[in-house]
Amino acid sequence: MNDIIVSLIYLFVSCIILILAKGLYVRTLKYDMYKEIASENYTAVIPYCGFLLGNAAILAGAFIGPDSQSTFVRELVYYLLYAVLGICLTLFSGFIAEKCILHKFNNTDEIVRDRNIGTAAVYFGIYLASGLIISACVTGETLAGQPKWYGLVSTLVYYALGMVFLILFAKLHDRLIPYSLLEEIENDNAAVGISFAGNIIAIGLILMRATVGDLGNWQQGLISYFIDITAIVLLLPAVRILLDRILVKGVNIAREVRNNNIAAGLGEAFVIVAFAIMIFFMVDFVGMV
Repeated sequence: MNDIIVSLIYLFVSCIILILAKGLYVRTLKYDMYKEIASENYTAVIPYCGFLLGNAAILAGAFIGPDSQSTFVRELVYYLLYAVLGICLTLFSGFIAEKCILHKFNNTDEIVRDRNIGTAAVYFGIYLASGLIISACVTGETLAGQPKWYGLVSTLVYYALGMVFLILFAKLHDRLIPYSLLEEIENDNAAVGISFAGNIIAIGLILMRATVGDLGNWQQGLISYFIDITAIVLLLPAVRILLDRILVKGVNIAREVRNNNIAAGLGEAFVIVAFAIMIFFMVDFVGMV
């Protein structure tokens, strides 16, 4: 079949999948997103934007996928399988955000009643980060030369590892910053939520980098995964030095973020994400070992 026709078919199917994903997302919410949008509550749509981008990343990863000699129909079936799995896992990421990360207050009240941008931003970050992690499981040569069930199992395993790491990172981040992360977010400190969301997306990129590639077998894959994570995470403190000493010299970013300086929160978030993007494309610790 002509490559252009194949691409158009995949694009059409992907649009249908995203529409269905939106329907499932809306059904899982504890509030009416359409009603909130109509009332100009922009915080209600911020989490959905992260969910949409996360699933778009999963669809892109599944489309790129490993090279295969399978028929077009079989490849399309596999694509649909990973799409449905990805949607379900990103939806579950919202549950993780509520129960394991933003667990000290009612997330729905913060988004709907208080229009808390910080809370919405954290959901955006978690949905996007989980989408990046899942995308890595079905991209490149990860599945090449492995049994057919390997891709499904590896997706679930690396997703679970990624979520555990995100939860641990949230706990560590809360201990390292000179203020209470959850208290500031609950008190409508948008800068703190935006800054934290940037950190989550950066970690998602790093976990994506640790997951993507030709993993060979489980032992090699897990060893490579933890080498990448350990080595790369040790570089993150350099971001704080870069931010405080070079990009915004003379400004205490942590203090400004605590004072709800949204400019400082955005600056921290985007510098950390930019740093993670550079790591993604430039650093291969496993290859250096």
